[in-house]
Amino acid sequence: MDAALVGAQWYNGELLSTVLERCYKRCFEQLPYFCEGFLNWFWCVFIMAVAALGCALAMPLAMDIARRFDVIDYPDGHRVNDKPTPRLGGIMLFAGIIISIGLFYLISEHFYHRLVILSVTPGINYYGVMLAIAVMFGVGLLDDFINLRPLVKLLGQIVAAGIATASGVLLDQLLNPLGGGFIQFGLLAYPVTIFYLVAFANIINLIDGLDGLAAGITAISAVALLVLAWSKTGLDAVVFASALIGVCVAFLFFNSHPARIFMGDSGALMIGFMLGIISLFGVVRTPALISLLVPVAVAGLPVLDTLTAIIRRLRSGKSIGERDVGHIHHRFIHYGYDQRTTVLILYALSALLAVCSVLIAQYGGGVRLVLVLGLLSLAALLVWRLGLMGSVLQHHYNKREPHLGEAGGAGRASSEDVRENGNSPQTDNKDVRENDGAAHPPEDS
Repeated sequence: MDAALVGAQWYNGELLSTVLERCYKRCFEQLPYFCEGFLNWFWCVFIMAVAALGCALAMPLAMDIARRFDVIDYPDGHRVNDKPTPRLGGIMLFAGIIISIGLFYLISEHFYHRLVILSVTPGINYYGVMLAIAVMFGVGLLDDFINLRPLVKLLGQIVAAGIATASGVLLDQLLNPLGGGFIQFGLLAYPVTIFYLVAFANIINLIDGLDGLAAGITAISAVALLVLAWSKTGLDAVVFASALIGVCVAFLFFNSHPARIFMGDSGALMIGFMLGIISLFGVVRTPALISLLVPVAVAGLPVLDTLTAIIRRLRSGKSIGERDVGHIHHRFIHYGYDQRTTVLILYALSALLAVCSVLIAQYGGGVRLVLVLGLLSLAALLVWRLGLMGSVLQHHYNKREPHLGEAGGAGRASSEDVRENGNSPQTDNKDVRENDGAAHPPEDS
């Protein structure tokens, strides 16, 4: 090659770009696929690492915004924190998810297009899915700032779930477990899917009552869903689950006891919503009943907590949205466990459920039956031993006194002033953070 031509190409950056592209392709084409449709291990690690880094780098921004606009949980004797704690950790989680998934598809499209082809499911608009996640995050963020009315908040969640279903994440059919063929849901597929996604968003929000609890349980559940997706060649689920694992693990460094920041509704609603979407990716690919039941079992702890909370409040003649201290984590604290120990116990239970769920998906016949019966027995034992369906003392909150020392000498109450009774269960994530020693004992029914 003529030296002058090489020099011109080098000056223009063309030669360097060509060399880097060839090296990149040559390197990564050597990374083996375990089978057609599988994402290799490198990309999982890459997505997790980028998600974790994006989450961590967004920490100063989240803290600054929370302090600037007073989006802070102040200790009042009824919260887990003993010092003012910002509650905009959802910004960190959202940043990590958007950066990691966006960068993955950007790199794949420009350098290794085969990954994009393998990581999509026909009929799903992934731009729409990302928009739905952004809308759910936005609804939670607004609630963190201005305390949305329960109905408005629920409508926002329905809009986000509606966007996801319109983008192709739809539970429209299942294999008939009693015979051949499919059970078609028809137009019912849309309300069924929306209900499923909104429920998933709120079960994580409800269990976010102790430092590190929601992020840890979500990470464990996402690992199980990643393993299931890997075995079913669900590359889209692998990509989204890897991003979710990365941000949750990174967030735990800042949210473990004693927490420096809370995820708020913006974070809790969004990661729960993502769990629901990831689980439905598998159903879209393989519409078997087990594909739907296994994700529910993976998130079995928050699902059980939500169901028993509804039953407990109905039995007590209270509104479903009326707060109490009967959640699983409250009961462990009531029985004398400190916050850190309670969280570790719930992690262990969640991991057990996740492992059993993966085994249920992999095995059939007698093994599956034994595992299902074992999980049901464990759930019954938890409900009975912890008294999850028994009535508990209504937890009363005192409105926080106006915070003095604001600019201009005009004190104002925090945006997290405690709400009155009658709120929807989605609000529990901020309002039911108990002080370790301040949990009220339950009343046996």
